Amino acid sequence: MSDLNHIRQQAAEWVVALQEAGADERARLQAECEIWQAEDPRRRQVLEQIQQMWQAPEPALERRRKRRRQLTGLGSLLLLAWFGTQLPWAYWGADYRTAAGEIRVLPLPDGSQVVLNSYSAIDLDYTEGARTVKLVRGELLATVAKGPDAPFKVETRDISATALGTQYTVKLAGSYSRVAVQESTVAVTPHNGGDTLRLTSGQQADLNRGGLITQSTAPTHRPDWANGQLVFNNTPLPQVIERLGRHRAGMLVLDETLAASQRPPHFTGVLPADDSDAALALLSDVLNLKVKHFTPWYVTLSQK
Repeated sequence: MSDLNHIRQQAAEWVVALQEAGADERARLQAECEIWQAEDPRRRQVLEQIQQMWQAPEPALERRRKRRRQLTGLGSLLLLAWFGTQLPWAYWGADYRTAAGEIRVLPLPDGSQVVLNSYSAIDLDYTEGARTVKLVRGELLATVAKGPDAPFKVETRDISATALGTQYTVKLAGSYSRVAVQESTVAVTPHNGGDTLRLTSGQQADLNRGGLITQSTAPTHRPDWANGQLVFNNTPLPQVIERLGRHRAGMLVLDETLAASQRPPHFTGVLPADDSDAALALLSDVLNLKVKHFTPWYVTLSQK
């Protein structure tokens, strides 16, 4: 998360907390909020923007509606802000895309198959001489049918990954693309003319447009998400929440104590990739967490 997005998230939390607090608690929270704003000029500006949208003029009847309805309105605002920062316009115009928690299997015209992870999008460009899948957002698993006269490749903004009869994943991250090979071989070429890198089964690499960043080993089996699961092995809670958040619409937030803990709870187990509410319920039972739904799109976790 960028620094500014983190400020937006914190500001939204302050707005919700101040709206929900009683008179006595509100005075204390307001004082703490003033201290928070004073630490960075951007904080006050972002907070005021959210408050202005929240306090926009409305009929008297609307002002008397229940707080639950109000919080739902704020949740919608947060959801729109989240979509605006997280999902590029190209996502909405893609040939195929998935929603939060959706894992989609796509048979391709040549007999190949692509599995799209949550919040992923692709464009297809099939011609007589090439089979190209353009990854616009997210992550995919490609299982490639042989076609010697038409190479199969996955392109991102950074690289082109050409299959040589294989199964592999491609993930588009914030500043790089990751290619991991489960079977056979993939030739990866950076768009800015760097050397072509050949990856074989059990290898993965992170690259940007200029070339290789890192190379390491990778599992040779299908990724867990492609089977509808999120598998964790003694994983710190912040990492669990970060990954689970990619399978849920809106914002999933640890409270400050858990987020800043030097010794956060660790989780070992399997969570459903397509049902984040069920995943949160299981996680809260195992780690004794309190899950608070301000709205369906704004959820916080704290220690009980």
